[in-house]
Amino acid sequence: MSLSRVLSLSLRRAIGAALLIATLLSTAGQVLALDRSLALNQFHHRAWTAADGVPTETWSMAQTTDGLLWMGGPNGLTRFDGVRFERFLPTRPHAFPSGTVAKVLAASNGDLWAAFFPRGLVRIRGEQVWRVPASEAVASARIRFIAEDADGAIWAGGVTELFRFEGERWERIGASWGLEGRAIDGLVVDGRGTVWLCDNDRLLGLPQGETRFRTVGDCKEATSLQVLRGEAWLVFAGEMRKVPALSRLPIARDPRLSTRRGSSTVVDRDGNLWTVFCPAGLCRRRLPWPLEGDRVPLTGEYERFAAPEGLSGDFGMMILEDAEGSLWVATKTGLDRFRRAPLVAAPMPRATSNFALVADPGGGVTVAAFSPVASTVWRLSGNAGNAGEAERLPAPGAQITAAGRDRQGRLWLAGPAGLWRQDGRRWEEIPRPPGVGERWIGGLVPYGDGVMVSFQRGGVQTWDDGRWLPFSLPGEPAPLEASVAWAGGDTYWFGLKDGQVLRWGDGKVRRFGLTQPGNIGDVLHVYAGRSRPLIAGERGVAILWDGRFVPLMAEVPEALAGVSGIAETATGDLWLNGRKGAVHVRRDALRAYLADPSQPLKMEVLDALDGHPGGATAFWPQPSVVEGEDGRLWFAGTTGVASLDPQRLRGTPVAPVVRITGLRAHGVEYTPGAPVTLPKNTEMMELRFSAANLAMPERVSFRYRLDGIDTRWREAGVRRETGYNSLGPGSYRFHILAINGDGVVADEEAIQDIVIPAAWYQTVVFQLLCVAAALATIWALHRLRLKQAARRAREKMRTRMAERDRIARELHDTLLQGVQGLILRFEAHSAQLPAEHPVRAAIDADLVMADGVLDESRRRVMSLRGSAPLGASLPRALEDIASQLARDYDGEFRLEIVGQERPLRAEVRDELRLIFGEALLNAFRHARAGRITMTWRFGWWRLRIELRDDGAGMPVDLAATGRHGHMGLASMRERAQTLGASLRIESAPEKGTTVALTMRAAKAYSTWRAPPGPT
Repeated sequence: MSLSRVLSLSLRRAIGAALLIATLLSTAGQVLALDRSLALNQFHHRAWTAADGVPTETWSMAQTTDGLLWMGGPNGLTRFDGVRFERFLPTRPHAFPSGTVAKVLAASNGDLWAAFFPRGLVRIRGEQVWRVPASEAVASARIRFIAEDADGAIWAGGVTELFRFEGERWERIGASWGLEGRAIDGLVVDGRGTVWLCDNDRLLGLPQGETRFRTVGDCKEATSLQVLRGEAWLVFAGEMRKVPALSRLPIARDPRLSTRRGSSTVVDRDGNLWTVFCPAGLCRRRLPWPLEGDRVPLTGEYERFAAPEGLSGDFGMMILEDAEGSLWVATKTGLDRFRRAPLVAAPMPRATSNFALVADPGGGVTVAAFSPVASTVWRLSGNAGNAGEAERLPAPGAQITAAGRDRQGRLWLAGPAGLWRQDGRRWEEIPRPPGVGERWIGGLVPYGDGVMVSFQRGGVQTWDDGRWLPFSLPGEPAPLEASVAWAGGDTYWFGLKDGQVLRWGDGKVRRFGLTQPGNIGDVLHVYAGRSRPLIAGERGVAILWDGRFVPLMAEVPEALAGVSGIAETATGDLWLNGRKGAVHVRRDALRAYLADPSQPLKMEVLDALDGHPGGATAFWPQPSVVEGEDGRLWFAGTTGVASLDPQRLRGTPVAPVVRITGLRAHGVEYTPGAPVTLPKNTEMMELRFSAANLAMPERVSFRYRLDGIDTRWREAGVRRETGYNSLGPGSYRFHILAINGDGVVADEEAIQDIVIPAAWYQTVVFQLLCVAAALATIWALHRLRLKQAARRAREKMRTRMAERDRIARELHDTLLQGVQGLILRFEAHSAQLPAEHPVRAAIDADLVMADGVLDESRRRVMSLRGSAPLGASLPRALEDIASQLARDYDGEFRLEIVGQERPLRAEVRDELRLIFGEALLNAFRHARAGRITMTWRFGWWRLRIELRDDGAGMPVDLAATGRHGHMGLASMRERAQTLGASLRIESAPEKGTTVALTMRAAKAYSTWRAPPGPT
């Protein structure tokens, strides 16, 4: 293509743009009254500048399927999630051909295509960048436009070249496709899949499935080629022309897809034509909708929005309509967003405040705007929220604080200076009641042929039949100080400051109280309601239920504070106007709350982000919400008046797409997406996340969970980052979910896998070794403690046994020897008496008893001295005792030991010696046994000792209970019980006796060693 041809094409485009600018200049000053479209200043507008991170000079814009807004230009590639502008930099160096992006395209599969200047094309998926494989022709081409057709193929080209990418290969589109390739421009794809473009001023179309373009018309003087509701249109400076369809296929493609790319001129889904071909800033014209015919003239009124109105700059560069219907405008110095808000600001003068609202017949409202000097009165029609103007009405020329209508529909205005009744275009002044000075008016409602007025500190007065009368209720003090509401007919509600509410109807008065007095403060506003009345105070709202007013517990803190207006729609929904904004309570939510008041009332709060004009005015006596006859609600705030159509609250909610944007640990940034391995000993990490929501990102909330730490979801609120401390080695998985302001949860959660390797001292092997070492240390300390306790016990036992030996020696050498001597002397004296002497028989009997006492004493002394040294074997010690007894009593003793003998605990050893010492003495002395056998069985689980003799035995009952007055057998049983042992004594006359003791080895042995022999 020759240079002259390029210059000619550029000149025609410039001339077309100039003609469009001229048209705008000729019509921008005109005002379109009562147009059904919103005025530009009624959209919710926000501007971002370079201070917020916006790149300057955006050449191209697109929105990907994850909701992100992408901007390309001389500053590279930037993405925006509604909160943060982030320059996109590839992870691999030199992945971008250059630093200047000429064009971007959001593909239907979620990819972003970016064409660079002067040449180069890349595809971005997530955080990864792919250099598209290209032939030499594609690599050297200067790409000016990119588009995607209905089959998912990518079309890219410049002024003289066009390429198609499908199946990971490029195909050059040339003469075989019916393309001259001399001046290509304006590539779009309509809803039937037809590819349209201009080539050398010819309009060409390629139906889906075909391989050759058809010539349909010409593109001379056209400024752009647009797709509106699936149809292709050529836009000229003065009109739009519909392109004839080449296919009979139905319009199947999402019409929004073609609008999610930027252009200098855009027609949105509602039929607004937006263009930056404007004298300054942005211009818009509302088209007839739906489009009828093949030609739509573009002559008429245009609106302009530029820097003086708040635009980020006067030089517009690019326009885009996103998936939610918001309009984005890139200027040379910033970025702007226009979106429809639920509450639409009424076109009121700026220097007005404290508004009194009255519904008009047929729709719309009359607004009295308070002024310190003289209030103004305005009429807003039913569609005044849609680009209409406020009509200023004649006003009384005084301050107005209240407004209302009587039963005849006449408008009444009231203020400190008086009252006025509308009479056509003039106002009839009504004198104030006698004795009531310039008092504020707390309410004005219909009454009879006139009105009922509540004067602050002047009571309730009625104007009827041309005169004022004080209003009083039976049983109530006069004057009646109350706020008032009319419930229709002759029924009225009165709210008293003490929280009591009176209902007057049919000549009867009924009093209602609060279930929790004082919860809502003084009653400032009463609303009769369609179904049930409500009252509002400074701190809250209460509703009549079951004969009492029940305070509403708000789900949103302070949402019901300072409510000065209430309206109930025909559907049963409640709308309240308070300090936080407009509060919407659905009928089902109210019913659920009244069924269970312990659960907070679910509600929706519409604040400044939704177009609310600054919150309700505090303590203003006039109701700040009225419902028009057309169902539209009107809200008065501190900065103006706004209308709301309850049937058009929200558009179609779009589920947010959540993504993890960053991971940081110990000052090092890691790229999220693929599993991330953090360094050893990492204890803290921070995660950043986001969810693109271009319409209202301030309402997006998040919840997250870290597997391995959290057992349930954590609420992050609107925060977009979180952190974890005290992490240990292991594998973690981070989950994040997003919820938009409409409560729509993201279809999928974003997941990030994180691994923290264990240091050598954090491994399982090391930890097991530490546990083993700790157990060994505890065991060693336990053994040491046992040895110390055993040593102390042995020392104590040695002292005890030494003392026993001393006592035994003393008893033997003194007492027993002395008694023995006395017995011998008495025996000598007895021998000197005659055998038949009666005294001798008595003395001999006493001597027998003395011998028994001496024998018992010797046995006791023997038991004291019979213990062997502490370290000696107890079986051997008892064998020594048995040997001594055998010499004295003429018996035979035999000791048997089964198993390896084990040392016994000191206390066990002592008690066993006493038990079996007693048993041995009984066997030798009393049973006169000839053979006695003692068997010790040292087993692994138990110790068993048996003593068997062949003596005289004893009766069975005596063996079981012992002899009355004798403690030997009883003492043996008590000592065995002390040891926790089982003692069994079996005997019968002339059949010998067996004494068997069994006890647990753990209690008997002082050491725990397995016996080498059988047990």
